[in-house]
Amino acid sequence: MFTGIIEDLGTIEKLDRDGGNLHITVHTSITNELKIDQSVAHNGVCLTVVGITGDTYTVTAIQETLDKTNLGLLKEKNV
Repeated sequence: MFTGIIEDLGTIEKLDRDGGNLHITVHTSITNELKIDQSVAHNGVCLTVVGITGDTYTVTAIQETLDKTNLGLLKEKNV
């Protein structure tokens, strides 16, 4: 089992609900290394980068992911 390598911790800048989906915008020092469609782990859950603006990026967790993980408990400005 691959457990991953932690390169950085991010801060939740914004959480947007869209129906059953949750768009999570994260501020981190590695944003400049990311590309759209790249996977990044968040609390052990790989999510795909859907947007990059400045030093923040956005990923989307669908309802099934929210039901099976703790991502629905995230709060803005928390690491």
